[in-house]
Amino acid sequence: MRFASIIPWTCAATCALLGALAVVIVDLDQRVDGLSARPAGDPTRVAALERRVAELAGELDASQSRLRELSRVSVHARELGRGLRELEVGLREAACRLEEQRALSARLELLEVEAGPLVIEERLTGLATSIDQRWREAVDLAARAELAAGAARERVEVVQRELQHDPDRMWHELLGPTVQVSGEETVGTGVLLAADRASGSADEATYVLTAWHVVRDLHVDPGPEAPAIPVSVYAPGGRARAETARLVDHDPALDVALLRLDGGRRHEVRARLASRERLGAVRVFDRVYAVGCPLGNDPIPTFGEVADVNHLVDGQRYWMVSAPTYIGNSGGGIFDAETHELLALFTKIYTHGSVRPMVVPHMGLATPMQAIYDWLDRAGYAALAPVRTEARTASAGY
Repeated sequence: MRFASIIPWTCAATCALLGALAVVIVDLDQRVDGLSARPAGDPTRVAALERRVAELAGELDASQSRLRELSRVSVHARELGRGLRELEVGLREAACRLEEQRALSARLELLEVEAGPLVIEERLTGLATSIDQRWREAVDLAARAELAAGAARERVEVVQRELQHDPDRMWHELLGPTVQVSGEETVGTGVLLAADRASGSADEATYVLTAWHVVRDLHVDPGPEAPAIPVSVYAPGGRARAETARLVDHDPALDVALLRLDGGRRHEVRARLASRERLGAVRVFDRVYAVGCPLGNDPIPTFGEVADVNHLVDGQRYWMVSAPTYIGNSGGGIFDAETHELLALFTKIYTHGSVRPMVVPHMGLATPMQAIYDWLDRAGYAALAPVRTEARTASAGY
């Protein structure tokens, strides 16, 4: 930038010097012409004038030489000035580009300071979300694997029991939980219930699940002062023990009733209840046992299959089973032939004809336990039904 200020001064000085030299030369020329025009005089003076003319001529030659030198200097100065001006323009352009780069760099640094933590936070948040999702998927997979492993273990146990075909075990799981509910004019069947221990219930009483029409036909008033209902509880070998029970709740539309045995005695032989998931998986051709007290007999098992899982009668959904049943089976259990879990409660025998109805013993209708579990929940006896799978999962901390 200093070269730009030198150039104008150099040019001005050169021009001034050239002007002064031109004036001197003109003055010398005039003086020479004047001397030449004068008449001849004293030879001494003429000689002095000639010497003076010679000196002036020498000075003129020297001035012309200096003028030529200064002309060359002026040309070089103009070229140097032109180069310096070009350099100055280049420097200004470079300075502008450098300033733009500095501004861009400062802006990038500011954006890095402002956006950097946000980008990192977003990535960390996304990573945390992904890890959390994968953790939930892993937990869900582990829960399903645990359920599948449990089901597999149960199936293995079932196969092992089937291979062994232990009569004592089958009695305890099929016949032992079955009781006879009887009166002067009617007879029916009931099933002893086992409260789910995971529910934390402290109730030690034993409950009996049966059909409402069996209790209704005993002419029992469902009020708090209802008379005792005769119940026969069986022991191994067919020995029966007479006990009594009281009606605690019922649902005529569902044709189900809940009794409680008197005396507060806890019976260890009780029915194993199927889970809601197992009930939802019941299909046609699943093998079952129907256990009841037909015609007042001791508990009798009959073998068959599920024939229909959506048989509607008066808007009520029933299962149809091919296991032979007869009068007295009402209120008895329909058990899984492999696991011996209680799947349904026998409700009515299929009849054909209206004038002289004919009983069809291999087309019995049963109420699935899913509907009965829902009723127990509504009636305040949820402790008698299995705990839902989602409740177990929540209590396990999943």
